[in-house]
Amino acid sequence: MNTFKFITFSGVLVFLVACDSDEVTEKLETANFGSDYYKNEYQLLNATDYELDYHIANVKLNGEERDVADEEYYVATIITGSQSQNIGHESNALRELRVYVAARNVYGPEVQRKVEVSKDKNYNLLAWQQGEQLKLNVFKQKRDDKANALAIRVFATQTIDVKFNNKQFMLDAGELSAFNFTEHCVDGLSVEGQRVDLCDLSFGRSYLLVAGKTGKQFMFTEG
Repeated sequence: MNTFKFITFSGVLVFLVACDSDEVTEKLETANFGSDYYKNEYQLLNATDYELDYHIANVKLNGEERDVADEEYYVATIITGSQSQNIGHESNALRELRVYVAARNVYGPEVQRKVEVSKDKNYNLLAWQQGEQLKLNVFKQKRDDKANALAIRVFATQTIDVKFNNKQFMLDAGELSAFNFTEHCVDGLSVEGQRVDLCDLSFGRSYLLVAGKTGKQFMFTEG
């Protein structure tokens, strides 16, 4: 038994020494090689009319990019209207990822982007829609829970006018607001002059509202 282990281990050593250094690096860097030292949590959010597939691929240590649309980088499918799905993902020392999102049962709608992430930070991967076109924004998860209040960030899919209590501001498409707070679930928030009903939310929690010209489109819990 011990002899067998010794021979097997020696064989591996001989193989590694005999290999070219580039080959060794490639063998060590597997399909999506990462380190738990660079592990982050990601919240996958679907603010579209489509059922979406999410893929994540690490950029190689030499800076070369992988084909993120390949099936081996698939991580999850999120249906429209679902709350979210949290995943953990390990990146490598470059901390660069390529994220790809595609409609599952419809030919055409897809989007991808390259992002650099920070160590030990959690991120939202928000897929949203402009007409039939998919968009993707990646930003850090945040919470600012306050007792007896609703904490809400607003993400705009179109240029919109937002009003929190007596505070009014504009957001352009693809823009994310800071947290705003309200203690009034019926009339504390309006988008484009339309009240957004917040009464099914929990006070003392933080939320992300995705909104357009028609008002509320999707609401997600932060973190």
